Amino acid sequence: MKNLMLSGLPRPILKAILVVLEKIFVMIRKKAVYPFPYDENTNTISLPVQIERELRGLVSTGNKVEAMKRVIRLTGAGLRVSKDYVDKLAERR
Repeated sequence: MKNLMLSGLPRPILKAILVVLEKIFVMIRKKAVYPFPYDENTNTISLPVQIERELRGLVSTGNKVEAMKRVIRLTGAGLRVSKDYVDKLAERR
């Protein structure tokens, strides 16, 4: 069986496929359930003390990016909010 070659499709059809895929990804992303959702109105994050300790440990070993990724996965917050949160944790050491 031949592989489906999207590059052979007309440009308007490819654009329509991309629009549909983008809408599907947005719907999926919104349905994600985070264990500790952040407050979108105030852009604040509240995590349990134990997780904050783990994050501080990551920061102290030079893994600030990994700490930010963990905050994003736990809260659903964006990159800027997560970075600000991790920076504040690092200051409180």
